Amino acid sequence: MDLVHRRIVFQVTILLAISASALAEGPDDDKDWSWGASANAGYFNFRNSLYVDREPDSPGDLGDDWLEFTLKPWAEFERPVGDVTWFGTASWAYARTDRNAAEISGGHADSADFDELYLGFRKGSIETGQFEIAAGRYTYQLAHAFLIADGYADGGSRGGYWSNARMAWAPGGRIQYRKLGHTVEAFFLDRDDRPESDTDTTVAGINYEWLSADDRWNLGTSYLELSANSARAHLDGARVYNLRAYVQPFAAPFNIEMEFAREDNGEVLDSSAWYVMADYSFDDSRWQPTLQYRYAFFEGDNPDTSADEAFDPLFPGFREWGTWWQGEIAGEYFLSNSNLKTHMLQLKLHPSEKVGTGLLFFDYRLHQPGDAVEEAHARTQAFEYAMVYATLSFSE
Repeated sequence: MDLVHRRIVFQVTILLAISASALAEGPDDDKDWSWGASANAGYFNFRNSLYVDREPDSPGDLGDDWLEFTLKPWAEFERPVGDVTWFGTASWAYARTDRNAAEISGGHADSADFDELYLGFRKGSIETGQFEIAAGRYTYQLAHAFLIADGYADGGSRGGYWSNARMAWAPGGRIQYRKLGHTVEAFFLDRDDRPESDTDTTVAGINYEWLSADDRWNLGTSYLELSANSARAHLDGARVYNLRAYVQPFAAPFNIEMEFAREDNGEVLDSSAWYVMADYSFDDSRWQPTLQYRYAFFEGDNPDTSADEAFDPLFPGFREWGTWWQGEIAGEYFLSNSNLKTHMLQLKLHPSEKVGTGLLFFDYRLHQPGDAVEEAHARTQAFEYAMVYATLSFSE
Protein backbone atom coordinates (compact mmCIF):
# COMPACT_ATOMS: atom_id res chain seq x y z
CA MET A 1 0.00 0.00 0.00
CA ASP A 2 1.42 3.38 -1.04
CA LEU A 3 2.12 5.87 1.67
CA VAL A 4 -0.38 8.71 1.58
CA HIS A 5 1.36 12.00 2.29
CA ARG A 6 -0.48 14.92 3.84
CA ARG A 7 0.15 18.62 3.65
CA ILE A 8 -1.50 21.34 5.74
CA VAL A 9 -1.68 24.77 4.13
CA PHE A 10 -2.70 27.87 6.08
CA GLN A 11 -3.66 31.02 4.23
CA VAL A 12 -5.18 34.36 5.22
CA THR A 13 -6.93 36.46 2.59
CA ILE A 14 -7.78 40.10 3.18
CA LEU A 15 -10.71 41.53 1.23
CA LEU A 16 -12.04 45.06 1.63
CA ALA A 17 -15.34 45.89 -0.06
CA ILE A 18 -16.76 49.39 -0.34
CA SER A 19 -20.12 50.10 -1.92
CA ALA A 20 -22.42 53.07 -2.30
CA SER A 21 -25.83 53.36 -3.87
CA ALA A 22 -28.60 55.88 -4.33
CA LEU A 23 -32.28 55.46 -5.13
CA ALA A 24 -34.19 57.94 -7.26
CA GLU A 25 -37.91 58.01 -8.09
CA GLY A 26 -39.65 59.73 -10.95
CA PRO A 27 -42.53 62.18 -10.64
CA ASP A 28 -44.88 59.35 -9.69
CA ASP A 29 -44.64 55.98 -7.97
CA ASP A 30 -44.71 54.11 -11.26
CA LYS A 31 -41.07 54.86 -12.05
CA ASP A 32 -38.25 53.41 -10.02
CA TRP A 33 -34.57 53.98 -10.77
CA SER A 34 -31.49 53.08 -8.76
CA TRP A 35 -27.79 53.42 -9.36
CA GLY A 36 -24.55 53.03 -7.49
CA ALA A 37 -20.99 51.76 -7.58
CA SER A 38 -18.89 49.16 -5.81
CA ALA A 39 -15.15 48.93 -5.36
CA ASN A 40 -13.15 45.93 -4.18
CA ALA A 41 -9.50 45.56 -3.30
CA GLY A 42 -7.80 42.29 -2.44
CA TYR A 43 -4.26 41.67 -1.24
CA PHE A 44 -2.88 38.12 -1.36
CA ASN A 45 0.17 36.96 0.54
CA PHE A 46 1.04 33.35 1.24
CA ARG A 47 4.19 31.34 1.83
CA ASN A 48 5.29 27.74 1.26
CA SER A 49 2.34 27.31 -1.03
CA LEU A 50 1.74 23.86 -2.45
CA TYR A 51 1.15 24.95 -6.02
CA VAL A 52 4.76 26.10 -6.53
CA ASP A 53 6.30 23.22 -4.54
CA ARG A 54 6.34 20.87 -7.51
CA GLU A 55 9.29 18.77 -6.48
CA PRO A 56 10.31 17.24 -3.14
CA ASP A 57 12.49 19.55 -1.01
CA SER A 58 12.27 22.47 -3.44
CA PRO A 59 14.74 25.22 -2.46
CA GLY A 60 13.98 28.93 -2.25
CA ASP A 61 10.93 31.03 -1.49
CA LEU A 62 7.72 29.15 -2.28
CA GLY A 63 5.42 32.15 -1.89
CA ASP A 64 3.81 34.98 -3.81
CA ASP A 65 1.87 38.17 -3.21
CA TRP A 66 -0.17 40.44 -5.45
CA LEU A 67 -2.97 43.01 -5.52
CA GLU A 68 -6.33 43.05 -7.28
CA PHE A 69 -8.68 46.00 -7.68
CA THR A 70 -12.13 46.38 -9.25
CA LEU A 71 -14.51 49.29 -9.79
CA LYS A 72 -18.07 48.65 -10.93
CA PRO A 73 -20.75 51.37 -11.46
CA TRP A 74 -24.26 50.19 -12.22
CA ALA A 75 -27.81 51.43 -12.91
CA GLU A 76 -31.13 49.61 -13.02
CA PHE A 77 -34.79 50.42 -13.50
CA GLU A 78 -38.20 48.81 -13.08
CA ARG A 79 -41.31 50.51 -14.44
CA PRO A 80 -44.93 49.29 -14.79
CA VAL A 81 -46.60 50.14 -18.08
CA GLY A 82 -50.20 48.99 -18.03
CA ASP A 83 -50.26 45.35 -16.93
CA VAL A 84 -46.60 44.81 -17.89
CA THR A 85 -43.53 45.70 -15.81
CA TRP A 86 -40.36 46.57 -17.73
CA PHE A 87 -36.95 46.22 -16.09
CA GLY A 88 -33.30 46.40 -17.04
CA THR A 89 -29.76 46.69 -15.73
CA ALA A 90 -26.52 48.16 -17.05
CA SER A 91 -23.16 47.73 -15.31
CA TRP A 92 -19.56 48.34 -16.34
CA ALA A 93 -16.45 47.06 -14.59
CA TYR A 94 -12.75 47.83 -14.47
CA ALA A 95 -10.49 45.05 -13.14
CA ARG A 96 -6.74 45.12 -12.48
CA THR A 97 -4.15 42.64 -11.23
CA ASP A 98 -1.04 44.44 -10.07
CA ARG A 99 2.11 44.37 -7.96
CA ASN A 100 4.29 41.23 -8.16
CA ALA A 101 1.57 39.39 -10.02
CA ALA A 102 2.37 35.67 -10.10
CA GLU A 103 1.85 33.61 -13.23
CA ILE A 104 -0.83 31.62 -11.46
CA SER A 105 -2.85 34.81 -10.83
CA GLY A 106 -2.84 35.65 -14.54
CA GLY A 107 0.05 38.10 -14.25
CA HIS A 108 -0.14 41.87 -14.44
CA ALA A 109 -3.17 42.86 -16.53
CA ASP A 110 -6.23 45.12 -16.55
CA SER A 111 -9.39 45.59 -18.61
CA ALA A 112 -12.62 47.57 -18.76
CA ASP A 113 -15.82 46.04 -20.12
CA PHE A 114 -19.57 45.94 -19.72
CA ASP A 115 -20.90 43.32 -17.37
CA GLU A 116 -24.71 43.42 -17.41
CA LEU A 117 -26.64 45.12 -20.20
CA TYR A 118 -30.07 43.56 -20.50
CA LEU A 119 -33.76 44.40 -20.81
CA GLY A 120 -36.80 42.40 -19.78
CA PHE A 121 -40.47 42.44 -18.86
CA ARG A 122 -42.86 40.49 -16.65
CA LYS A 123 -46.62 40.12 -16.69
CA GLY A 124 -49.06 38.71 -14.15
CA SER A 125 -48.66 37.71 -10.51
CA ILE A 126 -47.18 34.67 -8.80
CA GLU A 127 -50.60 33.81 -7.37
CA THR A 128 -52.34 33.64 -10.77
CA GLY A 129 -49.32 33.00 -13.00
CA GLN A 130 -46.40 35.26 -13.89
CA PHE A 131 -44.54 35.29 -17.19
CA GLU A 132 -41.06 36.87 -17.50
CA ILE A 133 -38.50 37.24 -20.26
CA ALA A 134 -35.08 38.93 -20.20
CA ALA A 135 -32.16 39.01 -22.67
CA GLY A 136 -28.87 40.77 -23.39
CA ARG A 137 -25.65 40.63 -21.39
CA TYR A 138 -27.51 38.70 -18.73
CA THR A 139 -26.51 37.21 -15.36
CA TYR A 140 -27.99 33.77 -14.80
CA GLN A 141 -27.31 31.33 -11.99
CA LEU A 142 -28.74 27.83 -11.83
CA ALA A 143 -29.87 27.06 -8.26
CA HIS A 144 -26.90 27.31 -5.85
CA ALA A 145 -24.21 27.84 -8.53
CA PHE A 146 -22.95 24.23 -8.45
CA LEU A 147 -22.82 24.03 -12.27
CA ILE A 148 -23.88 27.29 -13.92
CA ALA A 149 -23.24 30.84 -12.71
CA ASP A 150 -20.09 32.50 -14.08
CA GLY A 151 -20.67 33.64 -17.66
CA TYR A 152 -17.57 35.84 -17.95
CA ALA A 153 -13.97 34.63 -17.79
CA ASP A 154 -11.88 37.08 -15.76
CA GLY A 155 -8.13 36.71 -15.32
CA GLY A 156 -5.46 36.29 -17.98
CA SER A 157 -5.31 39.35 -20.24
CA ARG A 158 -8.38 40.77 -18.46
CA GLY A 159 -6.99 40.80 -14.89
CA GLY A 160 -9.01 40.45 -11.69
CA TYR A 161 -9.18 36.65 -11.66
CA TRP A 162 -9.94 36.23 -7.95
CA SER A 163 -12.19 39.30 -7.68
CA ASN A 164 -14.37 38.01 -10.54
CA ALA A 165 -16.25 41.30 -10.87
CA ARG A 166 -18.05 40.33 -14.08
CA MET A 167 -20.49 37.42 -14.33
CA ALA A 168 -22.81 38.13 -17.29
CA TRP A 169 -23.30 35.79 -20.21
CA ALA A 170 -22.94 37.52 -23.56
CA PRO A 171 -25.48 37.03 -24.83
CA GLY A 172 -27.81 35.32 -22.40
CA GLY A 173 -31.53 35.11 -21.93
CA ARG A 174 -34.29 33.45 -19.95
CA ILE A 175 -38.01 32.78 -20.36
CA GLN A 176 -39.70 31.99 -17.05
CA TYR A 177 -43.17 31.09 -15.79
CA ARG A 178 -44.00 31.10 -12.07
CA LYS A 179 -47.17 30.17 -10.23
CA LEU A 180 -47.40 29.72 -6.48
CA GLY A 181 -44.48 27.40 -5.61
CA HIS A 182 -43.75 26.25 -9.18
CA THR A 183 -41.12 27.71 -11.52
CA VAL A 184 -40.43 26.59 -15.09
CA GLU A 185 -37.82 28.30 -17.24
CA ALA A 186 -35.84 27.89 -20.45
CA PHE A 187 -32.53 29.66 -21.01
CA PHE A 188 -29.73 30.15 -23.53
CA LEU A 189 -26.24 31.23 -22.40
CA ASP A 190 -23.10 32.11 -24.36
CA ARG A 191 -19.87 32.10 -22.34
CA ASP A 192 -17.77 35.30 -22.65
CA ASP A 193 -14.31 33.68 -22.67
CA ARG A 194 -10.94 35.39 -22.57
CA PRO A 195 -9.74 36.32 -26.09
CA GLU A 196 -6.66 34.12 -25.74
CA SER A 197 -8.70 31.01 -24.79
CA ASP A 198 -12.10 31.29 -26.46
CA THR A 199 -13.98 27.97 -26.44
CA ASP A 200 -17.23 29.20 -28.09
CA THR A 201 -19.16 27.39 -25.36
CA THR A 202 -22.95 27.79 -25.26
CA VAL A 203 -25.47 26.30 -22.85
CA ALA A 204 -29.18 25.76 -23.54
CA GLY A 205 -31.38 24.36 -20.81
CA ILE A 206 -34.69 23.80 -19.09
CA ASN A 207 -35.13 24.15 -15.34
CA TYR A 208 -37.97 23.29 -12.95
CA GLU A 209 -38.19 24.16 -9.25
CA TRP A 210 -40.80 23.60 -6.56
CA LEU A 211 -40.86 25.56 -3.30
CA SER A 212 -43.21 24.57 -0.47
CA ALA A 213 -45.57 27.14 1.02
CA ASP A 214 -43.52 27.30 4.22
CA ASP A 215 -40.21 27.70 2.25
CA ARG A 216 -38.74 24.61 3.94
CA TRP A 217 -38.65 22.30 0.91
CA ASN A 218 -37.08 23.31 -2.39
CA LEU A 219 -36.77 20.60 -5.07
CA GLY A 220 -35.44 21.06 -8.59
CA THR A 221 -34.30 19.38 -11.78
CA SER A 222 -32.57 20.66 -14.92
CA TYR A 223 -31.54 19.47 -18.38
CA LEU A 224 -28.67 21.14 -20.28
CA GLU A 225 -27.24 20.83 -23.79
CA LEU A 226 -23.83 22.29 -24.59
CA SER A 227 -21.76 23.11 -27.66
CA ALA A 228 -18.08 24.12 -27.89
CA ASN A 229 -15.14 24.30 -30.30
CA SER A 230 -12.10 22.01 -30.37
CA ALA A 231 -10.58 23.71 -27.29
CA ARG A 232 -13.28 22.04 -25.20
CA ALA A 233 -14.38 19.37 -27.66
CA HIS A 234 -15.70 16.98 -25.00
CA LEU A 235 -18.51 19.48 -24.30
CA ASP A 236 -19.64 19.73 -27.92
CA GLY A 237 -22.95 17.86 -27.94
CA ALA A 238 -22.80 17.03 -24.22
CA ARG A 239 -25.97 16.63 -22.17
CA VAL A 240 -26.17 17.32 -18.44
CA TYR A 241 -28.85 16.04 -16.05
CA ASN A 242 -29.22 17.70 -12.65
CA LEU A 243 -31.27 16.85 -9.53
CA ARG A 244 -31.25 18.83 -6.26
CA ALA A 245 -32.98 19.24 -2.92
CA TYR A 246 -32.59 22.00 -0.32
CA VAL A 247 -34.62 21.23 2.78
CA GLN A 248 -35.20 22.29 6.38
CA PRO A 249 -36.76 19.09 7.71
CA PHE A 250 -37.45 20.38 11.23
CA ALA A 251 -38.55 23.64 12.81
CA ALA A 252 -35.01 24.04 14.20
CA PRO A 253 -32.42 26.03 12.13
CA PHE A 254 -31.01 22.84 10.58
CA ASN A 255 -30.61 22.68 6.78
CA ILE A 256 -29.67 19.93 4.34
CA GLU A 257 -28.54 20.38 0.73
CA MET A 258 -28.11 17.64 -1.88
CA GLU A 259 -27.27 17.92 -5.55
CA PHE A 260 -26.39 15.45 -8.30
CA ALA A 261 -25.16 16.02 -11.86
CA ARG A 262 -24.48 13.61 -14.71
CA GLU A 263 -22.60 14.54 -17.90
CA ASP A 264 -23.12 12.41 -21.01
CA ASN A 265 -21.44 12.73 -24.41
CA GLY A 266 -20.74 9.15 -25.35
CA GLU A 267 -17.18 7.98 -24.76
CA VAL A 268 -15.71 11.51 -24.81
CA LEU A 269 -17.56 12.38 -21.60
CA ASP A 270 -19.35 10.02 -19.20
CA SER A 271 -19.15 11.38 -15.68
CA SER A 272 -21.00 12.42 -12.53
CA ALA A 273 -20.66 14.62 -9.46
CA TRP A 274 -22.67 15.16 -6.29
CA TYR A 275 -22.56 16.65 -2.82
CA VAL A 276 -24.40 16.51 0.52
CA MET A 277 -24.21 19.37 3.00
CA ALA A 278 -25.74 20.04 6.42
CA ASP A 279 -25.56 23.07 8.69
CA TYR A 280 -26.93 24.19 12.03
CA SER A 281 -27.22 27.81 13.16
CA PHE A 282 -27.19 28.95 16.77
CA ASP A 283 -29.33 32.01 16.11
CA ASP A 284 -29.81 32.97 19.76
CA SER A 285 -26.10 32.87 20.59
CA ARG A 286 -23.64 35.73 20.44
CA TRP A 287 -22.17 36.20 16.93
CA GLN A 288 -24.80 33.73 15.62
CA PRO A 289 -22.38 30.86 14.84
CA THR A 290 -23.20 28.38 12.08
CA LEU A 291 -21.50 24.99 11.89
CA GLN A 292 -21.45 23.41 8.43
CA TYR A 293 -20.21 20.09 6.98
CA ARG A 294 -20.12 19.04 3.32
CA TYR A 295 -18.93 16.02 1.36
CA ALA A 296 -18.45 16.54 -2.39
CA PHE A 297 -17.52 14.04 -5.10
CA PHE A 298 -16.33 14.85 -8.64
CA GLU A 299 -15.47 11.82 -10.76
CA GLY A 300 -12.02 11.35 -12.30
CA ASP A 301 -11.06 9.51 -15.47
CA ASN A 302 -10.57 5.77 -15.10
CA PRO A 303 -7.47 4.85 -17.14
CA ASP A 304 -8.72 1.26 -17.51
CA THR A 305 -11.70 2.27 -19.71
CA SER A 306 -11.95 3.77 -23.19
CA ALA A 307 -14.44 6.45 -22.02
CA ASP A 308 -13.42 9.74 -20.40
CA GLU A 309 -14.99 9.87 -16.93
CA ALA A 310 -13.33 13.13 -15.81
CA PHE A 311 -16.08 15.48 -14.66
CA ASP A 312 -16.09 18.89 -16.33
CA PRO A 313 -16.83 21.52 -13.64
CA LEU A 314 -18.65 23.73 -16.20
CA PHE A 315 -19.13 27.28 -14.88
CA PRO A 316 -19.70 27.35 -11.11
CA GLY A 317 -19.92 30.56 -9.12
CA PHE A 318 -19.22 32.04 -5.72
CA ARG A 319 -22.24 31.75 -3.42
CA GLU A 320 -20.46 31.93 -0.06
CA TRP A 321 -17.04 31.01 1.29
CA GLY A 322 -16.24 27.46 0.27
CA THR A 323 -18.63 27.33 -2.72
CA TRP A 324 -17.95 26.60 -5.38
CA TRP A 325 -14.23 27.25 -5.31
CA GLN A 326 -13.15 24.81 -2.64
CA GLY A 327 -10.49 26.80 -0.86
CA GLU A 328 -9.53 30.32 -1.88
CA ILE A 329 -6.10 29.29 -3.17
CA ALA A 330 -6.45 25.52 -3.61
CA GLY A 331 -9.88 25.68 -5.21
CA GLU A 332 -9.12 28.55 -7.58
CA TYR A 333 -5.53 28.10 -8.65
CA PHE A 334 -4.33 24.50 -8.67
CA LEU A 335 -7.39 22.29 -8.19
CA SER A 336 -10.75 22.22 -9.96
CA ASN A 337 -14.02 20.40 -9.36
CA SER A 338 -12.86 17.28 -11.22
CA ASN A 339 -11.20 14.07 -10.03
CA LEU A 340 -11.73 15.24 -6.47
CA LYS A 341 -13.32 14.15 -3.20
CA THR A 342 -13.54 16.71 -0.40
CA HIS A 343 -14.66 16.92 3.19
CA MET A 344 -15.37 20.51 4.25
CA LEU A 345 -15.96 21.75 7.79
CA GLN A 346 -16.79 25.41 8.30
CA LEU A 347 -17.55 27.63 11.29
CA LYS A 348 -19.18 30.95 10.35
CA LEU A 349 -19.45 33.89 12.75
CA HIS A 350 -21.21 37.26 12.47
CA PRO A 351 -19.80 39.76 15.01
CA SER A 352 -21.88 42.53 13.38
CA GLU A 353 -23.87 43.33 10.26
CA LYS A 354 -20.73 44.61 8.53
CA VAL A 355 -18.22 42.05 9.78
CA GLY A 356 -18.17 38.36 8.98
CA THR A 357 -15.50 35.83 9.80
CA GLY A 358 -14.98 32.12 9.99
CA LEU A 359 -12.75 29.08 9.73
CA LEU A 360 -12.70 26.65 6.82
CA PHE A 361 -11.06 23.23 6.81
CA PHE A 362 -10.80 21.01 3.73
CA ASP A 363 -9.59 17.44 3.34
CA TYR A 364 -8.87 16.74 -0.35
CA ARG A 365 -8.58 13.29 -1.95
CA LEU A 366 -8.07 12.48 -5.62
CA HIS A 367 -10.70 10.09 -6.98
CA GLN A 368 -8.21 8.62 -9.48
CA PRO A 369 -4.78 9.28 -7.86
CA GLY A 370 -2.77 8.41 -10.96
CA ASP A 371 -4.80 10.60 -13.31
CA ALA A 372 -4.09 14.28 -12.66
CA VAL A 373 -1.41 14.59 -10.02
CA GLU A 374 1.03 16.56 -12.15
CA GLU A 375 -1.72 18.70 -13.66
CA ALA A 376 -2.84 19.72 -10.18
CA HIS A 377 0.76 20.32 -9.04
CA ALA A 378 0.00 17.97 -6.17
CA ARG A 379 2.42 15.07 -5.91
CA THR A 380 0.44 13.67 -3.00
CA GLN A 381 -2.71 11.61 -3.00
CA ALA A 382 -4.29 13.63 -0.20
CA PHE A 383 -3.73 16.89 1.62
CA GLU A 384 -5.46 19.25 3.97
CA TYR A 385 -6.11 22.97 3.77
CA ALA A 386 -7.17 25.38 6.50
CA MET A 387 -8.18 28.99 6.03
CA VAL A 388 -9.26 31.84 8.29
CA TYR A 389 -11.26 34.53 6.52
CA ALA A 390 -12.67 37.92 7.43
CA THR A 391 -14.93 40.15 5.35
CA LEU A 392 -15.47 43.83 6.07
CA SER A 393 -18.10 45.80 4.17
CA PHE A 394 -18.98 49.47 4.21
CA SER A 395 -22.15 50.69 2.51
CA GLU A 396 -24.11 53.89 2.33
